[in-house]
Amino acid sequence: MSGPPPSQEASSPPIRFESVIVEEDAPRLNLLILDGSSLRRACIAVALETPDTRILQQSSLIRPETGELPDIVLFQTGDSELESDALPSQIVQAKRLWPAAAVLVVADHGDEALMQTAIAAGAQALLRSSTDIATMRRVLLLLKEGLAIYPASLAAILQARLPGAPDSLGERVAAAVDKFKLLTKRQRDVLRLLAQGASNKDIAQQLNISESTVKVHVRAIMAVNGASNRTQIVAHLLKGAGGGD
Repeated sequence: MSGPPPSQEASSPPIRFESVIVEEDAPRLNLLILDGSSLRRACIAVALETPDTRILQQSSLIRPETGELPDIVLFQTGDSELESDALPSQIVQAKRLWPAAAVLVVADHGDEALMQTAIAAGAQALLRSSTDIATMRRVLLLLKEGLAIYPASLAAILQARLPGAPDSLGERVAAAVDKFKLLTKRQRDVLRLLAQGASNKDIAQQLNISESTVKVHVRAIMAVNGASNRTQIVAHLLKGAGGGD
């Protein structure tokens, strides 16, 4: 008789290969686009969105619509006088809401007076809307690294504002304000705050006067220096301070 069949070794359990899903790193920066035009916001978002950039959007600064902290706040201003006049106060308000964020202004024109008021209000970068997309994306990364980007034409003004400069822009602005002898002391106080990009509300709070009184002073200042809007007021002031051509 033949013996029992040789015992078969128990089969080894199948080897299982578990897949490991590695999530991509979080975007390197949050870009907040602040623009009242939904079309312009959408266009900028499409142009600047990359795997390393998270795009946030808001129509205004009245009420923050996102809980995420932006690394960069982008404003775009066109040829509208209303937009230009509102830009400095919007920059100041954005810096108060997000003090650690850099402010980038994209302008449809090369209005140097507007650029100067944007710098005074706290903008870290100024670009024309004709700047190519690749350059804009590089600027975002440079801003995230703590650098500032300005047109070369404004270099002299920025150098004058450096701490310790013997003839700083702040000192020259104060001297230029004092040249407006036809203005009252209160109007010169208003003018100094205008040069810093303060809104009527900010000026009223700092000087402890009403906004309607601020408006009266602003109209008086415009009449004295021949300006037709707030931007021109500051432009004339900076020119008198040696900041213009």
